[in-house]
Amino acid sequence: MGSIKPFSGPFGKPELIHLLRRTMFGVKKSDLNFFKSKNLDEVLQVLVPKTPALPDPPLRAYYNNVDPTKDTLDSLVKFGTTWVDTPAQASQPANPSGSRRNSLKQWLTGLQLHQDRSVYEKMIMFYQTLLVTEDAVVENSHAMYNTQSLYRKYAMGNYKQLIKDITLDAGMLRYLNGERNTKSAPDENYGRELQELFCIGKGPGSGYTEDDVKAAAKVMTGWYVIYNEKINNVTTNVIPRKAFNKNNHDTNPKVFSAFYKDAVIQPDLKITNPAPFATIDERRAFDEVEQLITMIFNTDELSRYICRRLWNYFVYYDITPEIESEVIEPLAELFRANVDHQDQMQIVVKALLGSEYFFKPEHRGCMIKSPADFHIGMARTFDFPIPRQSADPSKDFTNLEAQYYMWNIFRTYNVNAGQDVNDPPNVAGWAAYYQTPSFHEIWIDTATYPFRKGAYEAIGRSNFTLKAANTYDGKSGFLNKMNFVDFVKQFDNPSDPNELIREAVELLFGPPLSQATKDQLKTNYLLLGQATDYYWTDAWDVYIANPNTSDPESKKVPQMLQDLFVYLMSAAEFHIC
Repeated sequence: MGSIKPFSGPFGKPELIHLLRRTMFGVKKSDLNFFKSKNLDEVLQVLVPKTPALPDPPLRAYYNNVDPTKDTLDSLVKFGTTWVDTPAQASQPANPSGSRRNSLKQWLTGLQLHQDRSVYEKMIMFYQTLLVTEDAVVENSHAMYNTQSLYRKYAMGNYKQLIKDITLDAGMLRYLNGERNTKSAPDENYGRELQELFCIGKGPGSGYTEDDVKAAAKVMTGWYVIYNEKINNVTTNVIPRKAFNKNNHDTNPKVFSAFYKDAVIQPDLKITNPAPFATIDERRAFDEVEQLITMIFNTDELSRYICRRLWNYFVYYDITPEIESEVIEPLAELFRANVDHQDQMQIVVKALLGSEYFFKPEHRGCMIKSPADFHIGMARTFDFPIPRQSADPSKDFTNLEAQYYMWNIFRTYNVNAGQDVNDPPNVAGWAAYYQTPSFHEIWIDTATYPFRKGAYEAIGRSNFTLKAANTYDGKSGFLNKMNFVDFVKQFDNPSDPNELIREAVELLFGPPLSQATKDQLKTNYLLLGQATDYYWTDAWDVYIANPNTSDPESKKVPQMLQDLFVYLMSAAEFHIC
């Protein structure tokens, strides 16, 4: 089997926009300007980087009283500082758990809204479709933050190491009952999902058996989670962490099926150094986990499964025999060849995004956007104004609150439309990424579309206001509103109505529009039924020269643009990427 065929056609603006649309949340005009002089290889060097450093953690921007002297919601964490290294205690006047969990979701949404020019944030969402944990089940902000940190640590890194780390991650141990898995009562939950959802899948090549699930469960017995401990004879909550009880671990040989070449896993008595664990029993138990994961990764089906999931996520839901042969197999071979490489996922994802099949016409503008792609992409494409934190958010309350307030607006849009970040509906993730035959069509129905409509109309027409009386320091509020004039100023030639419509459609729509449709948009929204293009050109030029103009036609420019772009957001083509 050869390598995956690289794209060999012309790499122009249509190809660039397709690539950016699939790898980022929305396409900004500034993104196009940044990449327009680069070839495909140069673009991929930027878009598919090695895993960056972890971002700054979420901050406390929540409270239960607008008078700071009476706020008791999180008495151990100063407003404007992070809560991630401070466990909540039962002795606190109020329980901040729910507020911290919401803070984490707002922060995650903010990282998407403020993403850099890379596929990194899209990869974080990919892992939320593949290595699922649910906030609603784990119910612990610190555990969920640490699991998220694993996604981020290995986003473009080594998948095997990610599986090793997440297997004994406190959040995952809690989520899939690993903390309850003992030799006297083996819990098969994680052993099943490790194979069925995280590594092998349920396709025709997934030949593992029920006995393999049972054996995997026995390998991982004895691990549990510590939530509190006695410090100075006082029971104190701690940040959840894994621990091991040798009395609950099954030390018998674990025998696997022919699918795993009749492998046998048992403690390696040759291991005599406990490092980096506290005891030799714990070190040997971890070695069994490593043996299990190595055994699973030695199957060819694992690499095929991960590459199929990447294809479904980034390109299209359908995998034909041709795609299996020409894309999945060579990509899986590349995955296996780099199974221990620290940049494995970067190598594989870059090959997929630079492939001939990624750019085929039938794979462009063919998938309904997820709620995150729709709402986050809308905000980024239009450069919707979202406040930035100051250098010291613990002192500049207004910017901090304004930022988290807007992050929560977009997080709520996503929730209403069916995609709550960090909280998929079950261990399989969101159905639109795996459920045959509907796949991406699941994202829009009579229940979710009205929420999309409400969101784009609010973004297009409404003010977002936080009154000073409702802010933490009670001193100053803020106002956010979309400015379509400023947005259109970025265009190459906004005074030409034909060019304005062409560029708007190019930036916003997945599928192309006919010239007749573009002409109709121009006539309806920029010419207001007039026959000559000068109607718009004159109005635009006068308004830009003096936004306070008294000219009756020029004064209409902001409203004309608002009506145009709200209409474009209502079009089916805007919901497709």
